Amino acid sequence: MRVTRKEWWHSIAQRREQLFLKLIEAKAPYQDYKLAVLEQEKALLRETRTPAERLHLQQITAKEVLTEAYMARASWEEFGPLLRRCQRLGFADLGDFVHVACLFAQALPRFPRQARQAFAMLTHAEQKLLRLRKSHFLRRDGLKAITHARRIVEAAGIAQPKTRTTT
Repeated sequence: MRVTRKEWWHSIAQRREQLFLKLIEAKAPYQDYKLAVLEQEKALLRETRTPAERLHLQQITAKEVLTEAYMARASWEEFGPLLRRCQRLGFADLGDFVHVACLFAQALPRFPRQARQAFAMLTHAEQKLLRLRKSHFLRRDGLKAITHARRIVEAAGIAQPKTRTTT
């Protein structure tokens, strides 16, 4: 019996969730978590049928690993390449883009030298949200998340760099 792609994606979600719960129960350190998630990604990629499926799986995995790196208070040497991977792959949706931009901004107290890049990404996410209709849930929720991220950065004493203007 052939599995539909909808059923396949559902099984992917279940397997990813089972791994996540197993790692939480085991109180796995970040490096073990990262290794397990990337190994699972490699196995799941063998099941993909199209480049779009492959890309989507990589996008959601990259966001998940970056989120865990943030939670583990990873250094820029760890966080930076994960962020660049997310940016290189693109984002599955606007919500993921906003999530990553907010994480990057909120992590600035650990690597303030990246402030210009983080604020640029946050501003870009905000601009995208403002293009949505005012009643759209993602606009409302995303703008709240961006406001929260900006407050965290401000509380850490990191000011948004001045934009350069040419005359």
